[in-house]
This record gives sequence, structure tokens and C-alpha cells, in this order.
Amino acid sequence: MICDIKNIKNESLLNSIGDVTAMFDIICNKYGFSVLNKIEHQFEPQGFTLLYLLSESHLSIHTFPEKNYVAIDLYTCKKYEDNSDYEEIYDLFIEMFEADREQPIIIDRYF
Repeated sequence: MICDIKNIKNESLLNSIGDVTAMFDIICNKYGFSVLNKIEHQFEPQGFTLLYLLSESHLSIHTFPEKNYVAIDLYTCKKYEDNSDYEEIYDLFIEMFEADREQPIIIDRYF
């Protein structure tokens, strides 16, 4: 799933690695993702990147406070009956960032 989240009202999150890490932890626990490693980088003067390496693949976020924008990618090799889990996760992002809801890009990969 590829998420471009714009028009963020909760702007404090754009520089809050701790709060986004907590959100990612909740998502990984709720949806059964196995976290292998986490890496983060705070940029100066603002913004950060956070990457969760999952046994199922990865979850990442790149924040751009100067553009009031975040890019989030969730790629998993888990099999789902439908896209409802992805939609729920996307809704969590929208709620937390207090942003406009658009349609995430969900790509079915066959392997």
C-alpha cells in the first residue's frame, strides 16, 4: 500500500518520531506483523524517516513538514482475502495525522 497523506492538521507529528513509532508498534501488533528491526533518522532542520523491517517485508514513513506531507509505504507478503486490513490501517493514519482522506494505492503482487 502506498499512501500520500496531505493537508495534515496534526502538524506536530511531522517531527515526532516517538509518536509515529508508537503508532507503527500498535499497527504491527494489531495486524500480526513481525518486526525484525527499526531504523530512524531525524533530518535537520525538520522531518524524519522511520523504517520497520518486517519478516513480511517493510513499513516506512518519510515526513516533509515544509510541504505538510508524509509518504507511507506498507508492503507485505501476507495473503489477504480483500483489502479491508489495508483500508483500516490507512484510516488509522488519516485519523492520527488529522488529514484529508484520499484513496491509497494498493498493489496486488503475485508470487
